[in-house]
Amino acid sequence: MKKIIYFLFAVGLIASCTTFKKVQIIKEALSKKDTIQVQLLSEKSKVDSSAIVKNIIEKLAQTKINFKTMNARLKVDYESATNADNYIANISLVKDSSIYITIRGAMGVIGLKALITADSAFLIYPLRKNKNIERKSLGYLQEVIKIPFTFSTLQDLLIGNPIFIEDAKIVSYKVNNNKLQVGMLSSIFKNLIVLNDDNTRILQLKLDDIDITQHRTCAISYSNHVPVNQYQFPLNRELIISAQSRLEVRMEVKEFNFNEPLKYTFGIPRPGKRK
Repeated sequence: MKKIIYFLFAVGLIASCTTFKKVQIIKEALSKKDTIQVQLLSEKSKVDSSAIVKNIIEKLAQTKINFKTMNARLKVDYESATNADNYIANISLVKDSSIYITIRGAMGVIGLKALITADSAFLIYPLRKNKNIERKSLGYLQEVIKIPFTFSTLQDLLIGNPIFIEDAKIVSYKVNNNKLQVGMLSSIFKNLIVLNDDNTRILQLKLDDIDITQHRTCAISYSNHVPVNQYQFPLNRELIISAQSRLEVRMEVKEFNFNEPLKYTFGIPRPGKRK
């Protein structure tokens, strides 16, 4: 690669020497009016580029996967500062309504069931003898995961849709390694988005808390996309959350379907009763 660059540089240097006088003549011939026109063209190019980037981001926000229901089986690897584990998660999701999650560990034993609604989370621990069911607010889950999500945010995260970009303002953009990087700013996060080569999919999304005292960042990677009608569904996701401690979660979707009857639902037992 360096040899090619040196070669092109040498060619350019020779060409510049042979045409130096012609360039000088052309420059001297430019009137003040012509110079202003050149500057205006340069400014117009910047404006056009900004409009193109804005249009790309708007299209990404508008082309979120649309669905009524989803069923999925995921392999999940989890690592925190204190422990690491892996398990299978079965998920049934009703759009804007409820999320059913069943966590199975070694030998297929169910360690946790969770039903998440618009304002609450019901946690069921089948292996516990006492207090095997808990009800928590979404605020509790926000504290555990260290992301101030709503139900819609969590839903988008599971579906593979981008998060925290709808109300964010574009503040910068550049191309690095042939990939467009867009810096955005919302009321909560600074958001850096990395797109694929044709700008149709988000590959990486990094959130940095505006409040630097929180020391909170979240890096999300999406890969191995497969077509679902006109959408692209990422089979692999990786989340790295850093706050007071570090949490890494890797998810690999093994099976999934959209808009079919729910597979992994369950009832909520009465507190204190084993199901």
